[in-house]
Amino acid sequence: MTAVHYHIAIEDPNQHLFAIKIDITPQNSDDIKISLPNWIPGSYMIRDFAKHILDFDVSDAHGKLTHLADSKSGYVIKHNNQPFSISYHVYAFDLSVRKAYLDQEFGFINPASSLFQIDQMADQPCLVTLLPPPIELTLCKDWLPATGLTSTSNKSPFSYGDFSADSYLLLTDYPIMYGDLDIAEFAIDNVPHYLVTVGRHFGELNRVVKDLKPLCEYHAETFGGLPKDLDQYLFMTMVTDTGFGGLEHLNSTALVCSRFDIPNAEQPINEDYTTFLSLCSHEYLHTWNVKRLKPKEFTPYKLNQEVYTEQLWFYEGMTSYFDDLSLVQTGTIPQQQYLDLLAKTFTRIEKGLGQLRQSVTESSYHTWTKFYQQDHTAPDQIVSYYQKGAAIACLVDLVLIQQSQGKQSLRTLMLEAWQLFGKNGIGTTQHDLEHLFLTFLGEQHKDWLTELLYGKSKVELAPLFLRAGIEVNKFTQTDTTQTHGNAITEHKVQNWLGAVTSDKSGNLVVKQLFANSPAEKAGVAVGDELLAIDNIRLTAKNLQVVINSVATPTSTIHYFRKDQLLSRELQLESSPAFLVQLKVKDQAKLDLWLKP
Repeated sequence: MTAVHYHIAIEDPNQHLFAIKIDITPQNSDDIKISLPNWIPGSYMIRDFAKHILDFDVSDAHGKLTHLADSKSGYVIKHNNQPFSISYHVYAFDLSVRKAYLDQEFGFINPASSLFQIDQMADQPCLVTLLPPPIELTLCKDWLPATGLTSTSNKSPFSYGDFSADSYLLLTDYPIMYGDLDIAEFAIDNVPHYLVTVGRHFGELNRVVKDLKPLCEYHAETFGGLPKDLDQYLFMTMVTDTGFGGLEHLNSTALVCSRFDIPNAEQPINEDYTTFLSLCSHEYLHTWNVKRLKPKEFTPYKLNQEVYTEQLWFYEGMTSYFDDLSLVQTGTIPQQQYLDLLAKTFTRIEKGLGQLRQSVTESSYHTWTKFYQQDHTAPDQIVSYYQKGAAIACLVDLVLIQQSQGKQSLRTLMLEAWQLFGKNGIGTTQHDLEHLFLTFLGEQHKDWLTELLYGKSKVELAPLFLRAGIEVNKFTQTDTTQTHGNAITEHKVQNWLGAVTSDKSGNLVVKQLFANSPAEKAGVAVGDELLAIDNIRLTAKNLQVVINSVATPTSTIHYFRKDQLLSRELQLESSPAFLVQLKVKDQAKLDLWLKP
């Protein structure tokens, strides 16, 4: 008999409530301690899931039992050494991949956000029953669940009933999605894969599967095949208006996308669809890189507190590099489109002073605060381990390809990492990763690698890319320019305010300032409402025109801060050259890297 049995039910979509019941069979007379995680792997921020727990109650066959809170997310339960039940509601209205959501269209529940751990039994198997909605909930009558949990009766992953997990920690790795499911199936190495969506969209899932399957095959080939314990995989996708996001799990990923990200059979691969495919590629690669091959600090996860590591540059950075690279190396997108995507990554690194103030290993270590709790100063204060990690991956890949004449690449290194640390689940240290990289790169690259990982300087791009047949150009950026690639070849130097603005009901409001920019030197702050330059009213439409039309370098800018009208001297100038362009110069050299 299983000592811990979870029951999950849809209570009320209008009130966004799931009903949870946990049946517990004590193994001795000791008080039972229960706790809810404070964070979820892959999303490095304390989220205090317990704040969404309502109507908490404990009782056995004889009545209510005493339970006392012993922390912000835990209770101590006194019992009579006989079976008892915990019942409560989860308020589910967070449309993300981290918590729980329920409305009249679909539902989602991430176990780490909603199911209490029974601390003394955390390592024991548990039973999970997914209950069908009651008959009176007519709007849910066509709903089915989708989950990667193992069915105890060999049912499909799209059925109500009993499922099992070998421990509480494993249970947290199997999210559950509910709704009128749209399902497309394909196989990789004879293992069933499913693209499953809830929410209204206007596309054709079989079209997506046609493009998704080669990406999955690409990653499986990188690591020498699928993990031995993978018997199915689900891309569980919540479709909404403008959503975007993903979170990796052991045999699934939870995704959020826009209604228009999924194309029909005739539509070309546009920018939105490319982004969705890249997201799917990214999360699927995590099946190996971070779910099974992971930092030693994460073996096992400690979900009640922050867990620090310097290694996210590898686990997120390498993954961020391969998500787009897989698109071009499978022939899904053309080479120039890939170079434009890569140029955007380098531009984000170059933009601001962050890379001069924080190393990529520091970025990983401080992800709990500086990365996951960014404010408007972020571009000038931090560097992203996603973006700079991807840049490191790209540069290392180019070196390996060039010095081996194409016989080795970063994929070779990733396979070796899997063989050494992933298959056996022992976890990596920062030293392990550096040693692995130098084994492939050679000791002559030790200082270069050390600077990439621990230095606070700009990444030198041009020499390596030139040897790969690519010319690196950098351009200044106006306050409205957002283009990359060949489109910026004729870009003309124009004045720059150095403020990111948004139009709020016709008012031009400052969202972000760049350090040492003309706007900052003029005293402008985030939240200010820009009114005029030299008595000419500013709007989102005319901002760049007005800046370029100012007759003298020294002007006057007017703006509101709260309810005060301020006037300051403004000295306009062109921006630093941080808009990166990657231009093909030698197609044969480029093909050695990017050709499918």
